[in-house]
Amino acid sequence: MFKTTLSIIMFTLFVQSCASVGAVIDGGKALTTGVVDASVKTVGGVSQAVLQDASDITKTASDAVGGVVDTVVQEVDRQTDELQNPKTDEGK
Repeated sequence: MFKTTLSIIMFTLFVQSCASVGAVIDGGKALTTGVVDASVKTVGGVSQAVLQDASDITKTASDAVGGVVDTVVQEVDRQTDELQNPKTDEGK
C-alpha cells in the first residue's frame, strides 16, 4: 500500500512538473517569437525610412543640378544670341 501511495504521489508530482516545464517552454517560445517579430518589423520600418530619405536626398540633388544646368544653358544661349545678332550703331 505504501508503494502504491508513493507511486501516485510521484506520478502526480511528475505530471505537474512536466506541465510546468511545458508552460515555461511555451512561454519562452512566445517571448522569443514576439521579440524576433518586433525586431524584424522595426528593422524593416527603419530600412524603408532610410531608403525614402535617400530617395528624397537624391531627388533634391538632382533638382539642384538640373537648376544649375538650366541656368548655365540660359546664360550660354543669351551670350550666343548677343554674338549672333550684334547691334549696329545707327547713329554713326
